[in-house]
Amino acid sequence: MSKSDVNKPQPRRTIATVAANKRGVAKAGARPRRSQAERSEDTKRRILEAAARLIVRKGYAELRVADIAYEAGVSIGAQLHHFQNKDALVIAVIEHCFAEASRSSRRRAESGSAPSEIIEDIIDDAMDFFFSEHFLIALNVVLSTLAPSAMRDDVLKISRGARLPVEEAWEKAMVAAGFPKELTAELITLTFCLVRGFAIRRLWDDDARWQQHCLALWRDMIELLLEKHSRSSGAIEASNRSR
Repeated sequence: MSKSDVNKPQPRRTIATVAANKRGVAKAGARPRRSQAERSEDTKRRILEAAARLIVRKGYAELRVADIAYEAGVSIGAQLHHFQNKDALVIAVIEHCFAEASRSSRRRAESGSAPSEIIEDIIDDAMDFFFSEHFLIALNVVLSTLAPSAMRDDVLKISRGARLPVEEAWEKAMVAAGFPKELTAELITLTFCLVRGFAIRRLWDDDARWQQHCLALWRDMIELLLEKHSRSSGAIEASNRSR
């Protein structure tokens, strides 16, 4: 700074000026403010995730609206703004969980498995879902509402809407990998039923080694079935050619 600059009158640094400068610096380095819709969606997501955690920990029957709000870090009023009551929230939780799991499974099926690996991929996908909190939440609610009710009907409807497209996606993947179309639906159903059974069996026997042993046997059985089907198809084709 030159001598002449020193002699020039400097602007007064008032409290308002300093505050304004600080706001300007903060504003320049801050993230853009979220919209009301974004904040609302974030609150809704936190409530859903909090309810899911509590259902896993405490069960549907012991779920309380106040506990969910506390777990999510929101007011009860904010929670009721998004979900009018406990059952509406639980249905939304199941819908949210199943939708996420369904998208993940369908992406996996559509990624293109090698023919030698597709059965393993289907088993892994089934294990990821049926041994997950998503399935446990739905199972807990259904078991807590065994009597016919709108709540139970809604859960079953959500389950069908989410899981049937997953089965169809894996069927298409099997056909694309060279599996006979007339066997794919049965193999998908039986594989999912087997893994689902092991998930429920954990209630009285959670033996991972036994599960893997039985799944290995199931893979061998599928290979034998495919070999038998191939021989049978070959024999039919040979017979048709000889006519």
